[in-house]
Amino acid sequence: MICDQANVHYYFRLKHNVQNDSELALSRLELETLITKHLDDIANFVDVLSRQPLLDFVSDTQIRPQDFITRLPYPGVVQGYHAEDVATDCIAVSKRLAYFREFFVLAEPSDSTLTQLLPGTPLEKIEFDGNVRMYNMLPYVQIFTVQKTEPKILLRVIPLHTLYEPSDFVCRLAQKVEHVDRMLGQSIRHLQTQVRRPYSPSSARWFKGIEDFIDSREAPQLYLTHYIFGIRGRFFPRMIGAIMNTMNFSKGDCALDPFCGCGTMNVEAAIHGISSIGVDMHPLFTMITRLKVRSMYWESQWLKERIEQLLQNIQTILKSNNLHQLGKRTTRNSASDQILPRSLMKSIRKDSLEFVERIKSCIEDMRSSLDETTEKDLQDFCKLPLAYWMRSMLKKQDPAKIFQTYREYLWKMFYSIYYLHKFRREICSLETSNVDVYTWDVRKLRQLDDSRLRGEIDGIITSPPYGTAIDYVHDHVWALYLLGLAEDHLKLDEEFHIGSRRSKESLLNEILEKSEGFQSLPEVAQGPLLEMAKRGREQKASAFYKYFVDMRDAFEEMSEALKSGKQLVMIIGKEQSVTLEDGVIAIQLGTAMEELGKKEPANLEHITSVDVTLQKASERGAIPMEDIIFFKKK
Repeated sequence: MICDQANVHYYFRLKHNVQNDSELALSRLELETLITKHLDDIANFVDVLSRQPLLDFVSDTQIRPQDFITRLPYPGVVQGYHAEDVATDCIAVSKRLAYFREFFVLAEPSDSTLTQLLPGTPLEKIEFDGNVRMYNMLPYVQIFTVQKTEPKILLRVIPLHTLYEPSDFVCRLAQKVEHVDRMLGQSIRHLQTQVRRPYSPSSARWFKGIEDFIDSREAPQLYLTHYIFGIRGRFFPRMIGAIMNTMNFSKGDCALDPFCGCGTMNVEAAIHGISSIGVDMHPLFTMITRLKVRSMYWESQWLKERIEQLLQNIQTILKSNNLHQLGKRTTRNSASDQILPRSLMKSIRKDSLEFVERIKSCIEDMRSSLDETTEKDLQDFCKLPLAYWMRSMLKKQDPAKIFQTYREYLWKMFYSIYYLHKFRREICSLETSNVDVYTWDVRKLRQLDDSRLRGEIDGIITSPPYGTAIDYVHDHVWALYLLGLAEDHLKLDEEFHIGSRRSKESLLNEILEKSEGFQSLPEVAQGPLLEMAKRGREQKASAFYKYFVDMRDAFEEMSEALKSGKQLVMIIGKEQSVTLEDGVIAIQLGTAMEELGKKEPANLEHITSVDVTLQKASERGAIPMEDIIFFKKK
């Protein structure tokens, strides 16, 4: 920052839907990276409104800044933060903040200060008198002026995520493109002006509008192309955005997620203009990640026309009087002709299986009129609604219901892209970046044909499987086969899945004999493994042993990928409970990961850990707390 920058007051308001106080540490960390480390807690914004320098803006006229500042407070130990520091680019800050609904900047009304705060923004003439005046500068920036003893200006800046996160609700509610147009406009106007509008609680079912969803305590998670597909145990996007801020990524940097899942980190990186790499052993997940980012660049009218043509072709098949005579039949002459393994054919409806195949054929006949890569991406995009509902389609739904389900979800995926393009045109032109995605084994990262993975990565944000809590292969096994993404799901699980539930029982001997590999694990992992092995949970002990050994190897590969001095941030369930014959044992996953990262061969420096309590945790099966672990490569 240059030395002649003016000092200003910053007031940051936390979002009303932050899930609980355990996340406040992240909100403070991102501000300390972006603005200043000298932050004061604001327990209640009435406190700062009742004294100078903000007191002059408290008004009983038509324009009342206090209504903006105090509406929908975060109901926790603090409502936000105050800082006094040099003026900085508020537009750049608005593009990055994750945990804040809005922020206010109090400054002297000089041209130089306004230029520092809003660079490149045309500033109309503003006036000062005893009454508060308001000027709309941008869809996400307003200026208030007043002069009591001296002239003052107060900027209200709405972070961009506050404006585009409602797309989560829009995609769920919209039935056609016109609905997206209307609700986008309504949501922006609501955030700009509707400061005294009461919102409808969740119990009220009648006459709810997009404004009520925005104002509810439900935190949107599937905004923009996040909406295209989600999986169990996925990242919370706001948390990832805040972590990226604490790591201070800049344009030209490259972020890595070696357990990318459905691509939450990669989408957040793209939205913030940061290049990224996604790696996962699950071919469906890497397809999802690739499409979520690449579809950001597609022209929405082009996509709409191709979806309409595809649905028309499928509709023609559905209206056929004899569905089973169209193309391949579901009956097979030999085991090698089976679409699915015999073990997965139980309860499968033949008419539904036939219709799903016919949908696939229609998709594979699509032509993009563009390059071969885009054509393949377009086809994969149109297959994803099948993957999302595949098990239900094959076992429960008849062809008519399959078509309805498929059509509805495909259009909602389209709405997420349409919303993004409309947002870019009318609100702010987000500078998205591309992603490279690999279906690969994290334990062999350096063998990938990408030189950046050999010591050129600027930061890693990842969330490995939480022990053996989720069976990612079996959850999507029908989609893997029907979409041609796997020939043998058991082989995929055995060879690539970190901590597979179907681990070889031969690993049990290594635990009981305390082999060299076993002793290389942290002591916090060794004890529970031995106890499970001796108390009737041999298979579980073997699965966890494989998990910890796999993670040890993964840490080594991740460390080798990082530049010196750069950070690896891991989000992991703090503990997982395993039921024994006469009790329960807790596996301290967070502590074990901290120790694995510090040990050879990874040899990372542990900086700090932040515990975040999960909102929907339960005693049965759910992970009650996540551990966010910060490492740095020495």
